[in-house]
Amino acid sequence: MPQALFLLLVMSCAALLGEGVSGSGDSASTAPAMLPVPPPNCPSNCGKVDIPYPFGIGASECFRAPTFELTCDETTNPPGLYSGDLLVANISMETAEITVYYRGLTSTCNDPDNRTAPPSNVGVRLRSGTAFLISTAGNTFTAVGCGAEARINGNYGTYRTGCMTYCARASESAGDGTPCRGNGCCEASLTADLKEFSVKWVDDFKSPAFNPCQYAFVAKNGWYSFNKSDLTGNMTFSERYKQGTVPIVFDWAIRDGTCTPPSDGSDEAKPVVPSACISKHSSCANARNGPGYFCICDEGYAGNPYTKDGCTNINECDHLISPNSTFRKKSYPCHGGTCQDVEGGYNCKCSFGRTGDGKSDKGCEAIVSLAAIAAIGTISGISLLAVLLLFLHMDRQRRKLRDHFNRNGGQLLKSIKIEIFTKEKLDQITKNYSHIIGRGNFGKVYKGTTSDNVQVAVKRSIAINEDRRKDLFANEITIQSQVSHKNLVQLLGCCLESEVPMLVYEFIPRGSLYDVLHGKDGTGRTHPLPLGARLDIAIYSADGLAYMHSEASHKILHGDVKTGNILLDDEFVPKVSDFGTCRLMSIGKEHTNFVIGDSSYIDPVYMKTGLLTEKSDVYSFGIVLLELITGKMASTHHRVRGIVTMYRWNQSSFLLGPCR
Repeated sequence: MPQALFLLLVMSCAALLGEGVSGSGDSASTAPAMLPVPPPNCPSNCGKVDIPYPFGIGASECFRAPTFELTCDETTNPPGLYSGDLLVANISMETAEITVYYRGLTSTCNDPDNRTAPPSNVGVRLRSGTAFLISTAGNTFTAVGCGAEARINGNYGTYRTGCMTYCARASESAGDGTPCRGNGCCEASLTADLKEFSVKWVDDFKSPAFNPCQYAFVAKNGWYSFNKSDLTGNMTFSERYKQGTVPIVFDWAIRDGTCTPPSDGSDEAKPVVPSACISKHSSCANARNGPGYFCICDEGYAGNPYTKDGCTNINECDHLISPNSTFRKKSYPCHGGTCQDVEGGYNCKCSFGRTGDGKSDKGCEAIVSLAAIAAIGTISGISLLAVLLLFLHMDRQRRKLRDHFNRNGGQLLKSIKIEIFTKEKLDQITKNYSHIIGRGNFGKVYKGTTSDNVQVAVKRSIAINEDRRKDLFANEITIQSQVSHKNLVQLLGCCLESEVPMLVYEFIPRGSLYDVLHGKDGTGRTHPLPLGARLDIAIYSADGLAYMHSEASHKILHGDVKTGNILLDDEFVPKVSDFGTCRLMSIGKEHTNFVIGDSSYIDPVYMKTGLLTEKSDVYSFGIVLLELITGKMASTHHRVRGIVTMYRWNQSSFLLGPCR
């Protein structure tokens, strides 16, 4: 028994020594007849590098063949994975590539006497029967320097390539990070099926003084990025890159077989020897470099196709594809849809409002174009904002109207028999207050027509005292609503939703007595009045004032009796207007030109005491009588002397002049 164990150990060591990058390995004829399956206890990594089967370390069952055997040096930190004497950086299952480090940087430098020092030559030689070939797609030959010319001799003298650089001075070299196209550095691609190479320098090389050393190497694509500093200094390039250690990529494959086209016309290729692709959902792919094949998991699966059940379903919705993958790297698009994973694939269901194939380049397309959706969204957003702003404005207006209504005594006036107009309705009646028929110290009067064709006069007063508005206005409206006399203008209603309440009266067509006697603004008579008509106007007006003072339910003092406040209908029947409100409307006003009443009609006692009495109205009516009888204006206007003015000047003879 001990002898058998010793013999097994010797055979294992012989296999390890006979295989690797730099040694000869087993040929295809020595491939095992039975497909090996790694036991579950085989190491899966060495340090930070994963070890996927068919590669392995340790017992022979852990790798498919000696050419895939690796060693793990645990004396370093972290441990290092080696293939022969080359440090392994990465093993890719999807691309069938292995990246290793080798001392691959060759250089040639001028000595201080500007004589060319002997160049250092490097290369790689793979033994026959190995699973590896130098990758064509994964590596590039690069030379760095000014006036450098380097070449590769490969495949035992049957292959040669190279490149040369030129730059008379450092400023003529390419910029940092730019591609190597001859100015400071150059590149050359490699041939397929390359088993060995060595880098050589042209013997008659001479570098400029600013560029003492030139470098050349075969390295993994993307490892080197040109930098102008690489042209200066002595061996700085080699020192910067770990004393000449360079990564290189080898293609690996199962070299003891190949894939053939299927006989049934399907796309899946089949190997001519027992396949190493033992996992379900796996298939064979011909090697891209040299003979042989490698295994891949079918579409929708990922893992290790060389082990039983190694290919498992992937969730494409999570994009579980190795970010380092290049050969099998795919995106799993789902544009405008919802990704749903299924066994061996995925579905992309278009979202609501979209149609098409979400897995295609176009993806799910909107039933309505994006421009239309954007336009609709923009219009909808603006419309919604406009509606919201309109709603807020309307709500603010409603609250404002309600506030005006309450402040103007609306709750107190609900119980009286008078129509309370809304502001909107008065706007319609007056056609937005477009027809002014009168104006004075207390506001303006507008003509309007109701929906049943009744003409009305709407008095819009100026602002009143805020503190006394509510009770006084409601009280005056209550009193006027109870007044009913043929020689008093009838109050029809009011509007409380404006800042200052508005009153609605019956419309008197001929206007004021002032206009009839003196014309508009005192410019001339519009109708000559006989003495009898004047006396009738005086009698009926006095009757209306007497009713206010004595017969109404509450004594009403007019406070502003004048010809301008006596209106005449079509039959010249007088109607006293503006009683009881002018006093209210002017309360709290501090402007000196807005005094109560007309100064030509005001009682001198009231002017002195500020107390309004019945006698104040009688005095004012006396001025109206003089105006009726004489036809002269009460106040001086347009250089015409008025009754009061002449009386105060003791020119009573003026009153005895001819009547107009």
